[in-house]
Amino acid sequence: MLKTTASPTPVGHSRKHRSGRRRLAGLALLSVVAGGLAASLPATAAGVQPVRAEAEAAAGEAFLTTADAWKYSDDGTDPSGDGSLSWTTAGFDDSAWDEAVGPFGSKRGAADLGGGFVANTLLQYRLDGSENTVPTYHLRTGFEVSEAQLAQLDSLTGTITYDDAVRVYVNGTKVAGFVDGRVEQAANQNVTYAGASNGDPLTSTFTVPADVLEPGANTIAVALYQDRETSSDIYLDLASLAPAEPAAEPEIADIALHVGATQAERNLTWYSTADVPQVAQLARAADVVDGAFPVSARTIEPTRGGETTSGEFFRDVTFDGLEENTEYAYRVGSAETGWSDAHTFRTQDFSGDFSFLFFGDPQVGASGNLAADEAGWIDTLNVATQTYPDAELLFSAGDQVNTASSEAEYDTFLKPEQVRSVPLVVTNGNHDVGSKAYEQHFNVPNEDLASGAASNGTSSGGDYWFLYKDVLFVNINSNSRDYGSHNAFLEKVVAEQGDRARWKVLAFHHSIYSVAAHTNDSDIIDRRASMPAKISELGFDMVLMGHDHNYTRSYLIKDGELADPAEVAGQERVEAEDGEALYVTANSASGSKYYDTRAPEAWFASVINQEKVRNYSAIEVTDETLTVRTLRSQANGVALPVNSVVDEVVLARADDATELDVSVDVSTRVLAGTQYVSTVVTNGEDAPVDVVVETAYGTKSFAAVQPGRSASVSMSSRATSVPAGEVTVTVTGRIGGETVTTTRTASYPAAG
Repeated sequence: MLKTTASPTPVGHSRKHRSGRRRLAGLALLSVVAGGLAASLPATAAGVQPVRAEAEAAAGEAFLTTADAWKYSDDGTDPSGDGSLSWTTAGFDDSAWDEAVGPFGSKRGAADLGGGFVANTLLQYRLDGSENTVPTYHLRTGFEVSEAQLAQLDSLTGTITYDDAVRVYVNGTKVAGFVDGRVEQAANQNVTYAGASNGDPLTSTFTVPADVLEPGANTIAVALYQDRETSSDIYLDLASLAPAEPAAEPEIADIALHVGATQAERNLTWYSTADVPQVAQLARAADVVDGAFPVSARTIEPTRGGETTSGEFFRDVTFDGLEENTEYAYRVGSAETGWSDAHTFRTQDFSGDFSFLFFGDPQVGASGNLAADEAGWIDTLNVATQTYPDAELLFSAGDQVNTASSEAEYDTFLKPEQVRSVPLVVTNGNHDVGSKAYEQHFNVPNEDLASGAASNGTSSGGDYWFLYKDVLFVNINSNSRDYGSHNAFLEKVVAEQGDRARWKVLAFHHSIYSVAAHTNDSDIIDRRASMPAKISELGFDMVLMGHDHNYTRSYLIKDGELADPAEVAGQERVEAEDGEALYVTANSASGSKYYDTRAPEAWFASVINQEKVRNYSAIEVTDETLTVRTLRSQANGVALPVNSVVDEVVLARADDATELDVSVDVSTRVLAGTQYVSTVVTNGEDAPVDVVVETAYGTKSFAAVQPGRSASVSMSSRATSVPAGEVTVTVTGRIGGETVTTTRTASYPAAG
């Protein structure tokens, strides 16, 4: 992960966001839903009593810390009685509430939540007379700000650790909410479940603007929410409420280069600790000298951005109009607030053979040792990219992280430098889906958020596709079992884009043909029954999957059944008829988690491998074949060293003999200041063929192009420059007495 200004990540899973210039004191009231913290000092007619002396605040000390007492209600009732926020105001009578010092929490009735999180005050875990957890906890306390202090203050900064969701109010005004999207849809905001299953408690910072403070006594209230009736734990610790630090230079983090809509595009995402204007700059790497970008560098404004689940700010950018076989340099930020370091990437040929790397669930954090998972993930990427330095994509099977909202885990996943130089292709896994962080960290092309949509306002969803050379890649959110929306999306994409590609590759996270812990899960059985027929109908050649942390290569499968009973287990080459697809389930790329084989005799499994060592796959694409070579990135003893082969299979099409032997060459040239797109089609058959050349600038037909001869045409753009584009060539001839039509596409770079 790159940061222009170093800053440690707090104990929780969120980086801090600081703002403001001066220090401030105030009064606080807290409410916690389902396992939270709530407390305030005894109320007077004016509200909660101040916790800190004014003199201490003037000295710059925190107005509230973990050591301060709160009034709290943990019986799961609505303190206002009518669903209003009257309980967050100074005049609310909390004299009947309990009083204690935090942290507050419970793990099934015990104070120790694990991971170093221990409650000082044990909260009631279940509702009285029920097995359901308390949905919402409410807490209050107060602090004093003099009129003179208030005049000097811009804001206060609070640091809060919570599980599962929280809202913070000051003097009845909401100043912060974390993982709280479900509260908006609740029938009663004071008694509801909210948040996500976070794992360990999260730490976030929030800002209290000076204009919500009052001279004298102030009230802060916190609502803490449990995420569901069976959630195991609840936690709240308001560690600090203090005058804001002077504004720091924004930190830039989590820069990631993503695949674009075609090989001539790249998408980019980054995070910033401040919501300030930022852009990306792009230049040829040769023109960047000692980190200085030339005047000719392109400046690209973000296409999307906003506040993140961690209180930071994300930005999305697309680099379009790229030229083939060119090295580019880029940076993000601004001249006013600072630039990131420069990073580079290179394009390769825009047509022809290529390879990409496929990685099973990194799921960093799953082992419980994030540093070890990071080391394994980085080592696998190093091994793979050093072995295949020309690989053009880094393709993840999903579950990039273990906890959907964990910024520490996203930092780890994005730590390898390769994710800033080789386009990343991500898949929405079951450990990613529970937070908007997935959508905020990853900028995917041609995204349809209504297909495979998110299940609620705090989760991630959507399907997407892209064309890369001669492959149509489609990636769907298998967390959603809305097969109707998935199928409509797939049908539309294949209808509109399928003819532009030689191969079609589908990816989703939940393997439907795996043999480990998830093979007989009810949701997997449902997907296995529902998805294969559409995959065969639409002619997908290969399906890439993860989820089961155990390598499995299928036999060829059509409509959910074995395509050829005569296919031999572990067959090195398979030839697919129409509707037959190869399914590949990847093992762990980071080593964070492995599952034992549970179905060794599964009818669909041609190859099974579980050695509990890290793997990756190199997938090589040609016009004739897709070759999947799976290798160990971690040695398994002396006999099986790093880069020894786990499995290798060549996928070909049984009907390839009916393809016409033609080649297409496309280039651009300039004549008298005008750009032309030139196409040469060569007939490699032993009989004449008819040729149709289609470009953005016109169409040209040739009849009876003789064997070994070429048809050539130059189309004028009538302009001094042209963007990158494609030429479609349709060739018709006869093979074995039958008429055969072959379509080829070829790309050309921007020119002029």
